[in-house]
Amino acid sequence: MVKKFTKGGEGARKKRNNRELVLRALTDRKFRKLLEESPREVLRKEVSNVHERELALVLATVKGIEAQIRLVGDELLCLNGPCGIA
Repeated sequence: MVKKFTKGGEGARKKRNNRELVLRALTDRKFRKLLEESPREVLRKEVSNVHERELALVLATVKGIEAQIRLVGDELLCLNGPCGIA
């Protein structure tokens, strides 16, 4: 019960760590490649099944964000047809 009422906890720490991984993977291509190819070097510990699932989620999140950014860029540049700005 104590964990329920304390700020943070294990779940919050994992979310924060995953968010930091996503942000770094979005801004640092070398880091993303290392995360994809050698996650053990990034995590600095043995990679378990749980870590593999979390890393897959992080990488999927990064790919989804990049896809959304590309679509927004196309919309801003009116590459998908008439945009009504004229």
